[in-house]
Amino acid sequence: MGSGKTTIGKILAKKMEYSFLDTDKIIEQEEGISVSKIFEQFGEKYFRNLEKLVLKRIVKNNVNQVVATGGGMSCNQHNINVMKENGKIVFLELDKKSILNRLKNAKQKRPILDNLSEKELLNRIDFLLTKRMKYYAQSDITFDSISAKDKIKYLLIRLK
Repeated sequence: MGSGKTTIGKILAKKMEYSFLDTDKIIEQEEGISVSKIFEQFGEKYFRNLEKLVLKRIVKNNVNQVVATGGGMSCNQHNINVMKENGKIVFLELDKKSILNRLKNAKQKRPILDNLSEKELLNRIDFLLTKRMKYYAQSDITFDSISAKDKIKYLLIRLK
């Protein structure tokens, strides 16, 4: 969350002349409601199932594309295996204080972080990062997303 997946993904796709997809946007379009509302009305398990179905369709297309996934999509070994079999996984690493600052200033609210004080938000970010790191560590490339736009050419080189 807040690592710059959509921003960096769009830049990469443009430079590589690939299409760009954002799984959260696909889900919102197909469901007709926001990710926040999906979590609120149907729960996280329902949403994670939608992610799995979208991922399955994306890889079936077998075209050159950059895909920005929600932060929790890769916290499922099946999804990681599918992604690794069909491309490269890039983990946009960011420290928890920077994530906190980005999330506090974000226009779009995150469903699993709603209504938290700053301290609670920092604790939640720390908890999620700790819980998810074993999955993120399986990425093909780890990229520091602080000032990532300035370093995008280095990421392009690593992707080739």
